[in-house]
Amino acid sequence: MNHYRLSNGDKISKSRIDALVKNAKKKVLAMQIDEHGWNFCEVCKTSAGLLDCSHTISVNECQKSGKSELAFDVDNIKVRCRKCHDEHDSKSKHWHNETEL
Repeated sequence: MNHYRLSNGDKISKSRIDALVKNAKKKVLAMQIDEHGWNFCEVCKTSAGLLDCSHTISVNECQKSGKSELAFDVDNIKVRCRKCHDEHDSKSKHWHNETEL
């Protein structure tokens, strides 16, 4: 079983992270409905088409950095339409590749 670190040094299993991420995504969607009455992309404001719960800092990065709790922090999850999600992911990958050089 894969284990990762929290920022306080404690270990957490991948299956536990996945369960907490799932709950955090549900909470983000519910919070948006409670505040606005519907779900929409936080970037372009569309409510049409598929909406994703997208991580600002990827789950993989959270786990690798020893700050796994960021993966299930609602402040690290944004509602994005598929187009904005894809744009965010491609920018994140480009930035990540640039910092590795």
